[in-house]
Amino acid sequence: MNILIRAKKEKVEHKLEKNLLKEYAGKIPEDLYCYWSGVHPKNNSVVYSYHHPKVMFTDGCTVYAEGEIIGVDDEEGLQFMPLKEVNYPQPKSAPTRGFTYVS
Repeated sequence: MNILIRAKKEKVEHKLEKNLLKEYAGKIPEDLYCYWSGVHPKNNSVVYSYHHPKVMFTDGCTVYAEGEIIGVDDEEGLQFMPLKEVNYPQPKSAPTRGFTYVS
C-alpha cells in the first residue's frame, strides 16, 4: 500500500532529490535514504503488499512530493528514497495528523 502524509512543504524540502543533488554536488550517495519519524505503520506487510510502495506528501489538496518506500524502522519510522516533485490531486482525504493508506 502507498502512504499519504499531510505536511507543510517546508518540512520536506530538504528531502527533495533536487535539493539533495545540490547538497551532494550532483551525486547523491547510493546508500542515502530519507525518513519520516512520525509514521510507524503497525503492520509492515500492508505497506509491502505493493511491488513499489510509495510515500506521498500532500498540502491537504495536492500531492506535491513522492518517493519509493524502502523500509520501516522502529526508531526512524518510514524510510524512503529522495523525493521527486509532483503535482496531482490527492487520491483521498488526508488526516491532519499521522498518515493514511492509499491503494
